[in-house]
Amino acid sequence: MTHKKIYEVHRTLDRAELAHQLRGLADELDTGGVITYDSDGTAGALALPDELRSELVITHGKNDDHIKLVARLRFTENDGAGAEDADADSADDADWEADDPYA
Repeated sequence: MTHKKIYEVHRTLDRAELAHQLRGLADELDTGGVITYDSDGTAGALALPDELRSELVITHGKNDDHIKLVARLRFTENDGAGAEDADADSADDADWEADDPYA
């Protein structure tokens, strides 16, 4: 599966800044499902469907020297087709790990 990354940002945040960023995303999801992004001249908006596939993973580093939290959402242009797509979704599970540079 080929992907085109449309936005990525890496930065150091404190807990309050991260909470603010996550609240902003949650607020956008609650008020219409259009999320916006803007950093270093890359800006845009993305309309999300009512239903998404999600995954949340929390792991410890090998020597307990770090904790990794990964949250991913996935949707396709025709999402919302129903439960009959569940088997097709599980076939894509390997893509979730293959596409994650932090896996």
